[in-house]
Parts: sequence; C-alpha cells; structure tokens
Amino acid sequence: MKNIFRHTEVRMILVYVLSQFLPVLFLAAAPIQYQTEASVYGTIFSFTLGALLMILLNQKSTIHNSITVGPSAGRSEVLKWGLIGIIMAFAAQVLANLIETQLLGLPIDSANTQNILLIVSKYPFYLIIVSIMAPIMEEFVFRKVIFGFFYDLTGGVGAAVISSLLFAFMHQDSHILLYSSMGFVFSYLYIKTKNIATPIIAHVLMNTAVVALNLLQ
Repeated sequence: MKNIFRHTEVRMILVYVLSQFLPVLFLAAAPIQYQTEASVYGTIFSFTLGALLMILLNQKSTIHNSITVGPSAGRSEVLKWGLIGIIMAFAAQVLANLIETQLLGLPIDSANTQNILLIVSKYPFYLIIVSIMAPIMEEFVFRKVIFGFFYDLTGGVGAAVISSLLFAFMHQDSHILLYSSMGFVFSYLYIKTKNIATPIIAHVLMNTAVVALNLLQ
C-alpha cells in the first residue's frame, strides 16, 4: 500500500482531490457572515497550493508511458501549438454549442461559467484560479495522468474519450459535449507535442479570454 503513493499519478490525483475539499475547512472555521469570503479565498489558497505541488511533482515524475518516454517538443514548438490550440478550442466550443443548442435544446450559457463570472466580478483575485491554477491542475490530472494512463491501453481516441468525459463531468454542468470537445483539443495538443506545457498554455489563455470577453460585455 505504501508503494502506491510513490507513483506521481497517484500523488497528483490525491493533490487534486484534496484541493477540491480543502476549502471546506475554511468554511467550517469561518463565522456565518464570512462564509462566502471563506469559500472564495479558501479555494484560491487550496488551488494555488495544489498547482504548485503538481509542478513540483512533475519535475520528479515517475510517469512512464508511450507519451512520456519519447522526446517532447521544444519551447518554440510548444508555444506555437499552445497558441494554435486556443483557436482550436474556440472552434470546438462553437461547434459543440451549436449541437447542444440546436439539436439538444440546451441553453447557450453554461451554468458553471456564469457562476465563475459572478464570483470574479465580486472577487477579482479569483481570476487567478480560473485563468491559471485550475487549468494547470486539470491538465496534469486529465491529460498527463488519465489520458496518459489510458493511451497505451485504448489508443489515442479511447484515451481522449475517457479523459475528456471525466473532465466534463468534473465541471458539474449540463454542457457535457462542450467541455468534452475542449478535452479532445487539449488531448490532441498533448499527444502532438508530448509536452504537458502545450495544453496548459492553451487552457490558460482560453480561460482568460473567455472570462475577459464575458466581463467586457
């Protein structure tokens, strides 16, 4: 049992899970009138800590699969595909939105996104979670760990489907296709460059752009 916690995959998932539940401790300790602030700043603390821990774990990663054993793309290639990835992610979002609204009858607005925008409008520091910390953790967990694990078992498509659906479900939103499509894009960027920094760049910039565009409306 002790040996299982030596694996980077297990440690990253554990950090991710703990980061989701740590704000509960802040809520439990805060007076009733400060529950909202405790939740917001507790999340900022736990997600920032979680992202930093994952970066440290990645530096001494024990993850071995067909993706990690091969050479990865250099910085210029990573940056290029990270920027291309933003366009791909937005295109996937537009297509997924059309299918969800026109064929499935879902509302165009994502409840998850609207909740985030409401929090950011009242607590601007929360933007660091949406734009940076959450994307970093999600890419390590859903792409490097989960997609990487299933890649050798099911192939690229199977691994993308599994990891993208889990990524979508974790957002607790009815727009499953929307989030899954982004998961597919980020999975492609990871396998294309074999460097987790690529989908992180695309994810960070996309989230930042989405929040900025909505707040400016």
